[in-house]
Amino acid sequence: VASGAISLPVSDLDYVIYLDTEGAAATDDLDTINGGQEGQVAMFFSATSSRDITFKDGTGNLSLAGDFLLSNVADNITLVKRGSTWYEIGRSDNA
Repeated sequence: VASGAISLPVSDLDYVIYLDTEGAAATDDLDTINGGQEGQVAMFFSATSSRDITFKDGTGNLSLAGDFLLSNVADNITLVKRGSTWYEIGRSDNA
């Protein structure tokens, strides 16, 4: 995560992404996902349980069922791209 954003390649493939905070900070917010293409699905996990990333609902281009905190390597959230917005499909808080 850099300045609240990440970039995904435009691809027909679905992705599993392991996220980490910018500069190994203790916490970070993610509000924008750049790239990707219509219908692309991406599942996000935390790269480490020692750094937390919060997906921000309604900020940038994320449309979620509220903010979501990845605070454990087993936590995950799955999104699909429609137009320029990434919509939540599901989440699992496994902490």
